[in-house]
Amino acid sequence: MIETKNINFYYGDFHAIKNISMKMEPNTVTAFIGPSGCGKSTFLRLFNRMNDLINNTRLEGECLIKSKNIYDKSIDVDELRKDVGMVFQKPNPFPKSIFENVAYGLKVNGVKDKKFIAQKVEESLMAAALWDEVKDKLHKSAFELSGGQQQRLCIARALAVAPSVLLMDEPASALDPISTSKIEELIHQLKSNYTIVIVTHNMQQAARVSDKTGFFMMGELVEYSDTKKMFLNPDKETTQNYITGRFG
Repeated sequence: MIETKNINFYYGDFHAIKNISMKMEPNTVTAFIGPSGCGKSTFLRLFNRMNDLINNTRLEGECLIKSKNIYDKSIDVDELRKDVGMVFQKPNPFPKSIFENVAYGLKVNGVKDKKFIAQKVEESLMAAALWDEVKDKLHKSAFELSGGQQQRLCIARALAVAPSVLLMDEPASALDPISTSKIEELIHQLKSNYTIVIVTHNMQQAARVSDKTGFFMMGELVEYSDTKKMFLNPDKETTQNYITGRFG
């Protein structure tokens, strides 16, 4: 589903990502862990070309989704971002109603059929485990929701345009423990339909939600393996030291 081949990425002269090659299988959750500034969020943003929005950056190597290099000149970036949804660290609902937040992507993409939009809004809210909490207040402001509900609303908004990949950059770091466990439960449910890549500072969260884990350090992928193996029997001493809290 997702493969990188010898990816190097630069912010100006700064070499942020160093020669990373890896594969992520469909319908799995992959977690990226590592200390702050190690390149994991930069690497995640390569998969929907969010780094294109930053001046003076440069990419070498290939990033393939469904066997296509997404940095090829023939790729329509808007189409790519429909297929590769993104959920950010802090919930960022639009200043609109709950319904309009979820319908937004469909409308922007030219969908006008009101019945279809209503159906997709309901399906997306159900998939994000939010429907039962908001079905009677769809036309109220999204800002009336709690932080955890707002984050699930942002997930519903990403799901409405039917992506195949969902990127999550620290999706629970701004949330309380109960909301965090709801997001984690949701990730488990969503992986049957989506390929999910999550960046997290919370190693227990990585251990709970992911099938595979990549450990990043100073722009390099130090180790990448099944999550259980990574946490119980890592290959590298650096990984062991990070996971046991000796640094980071």
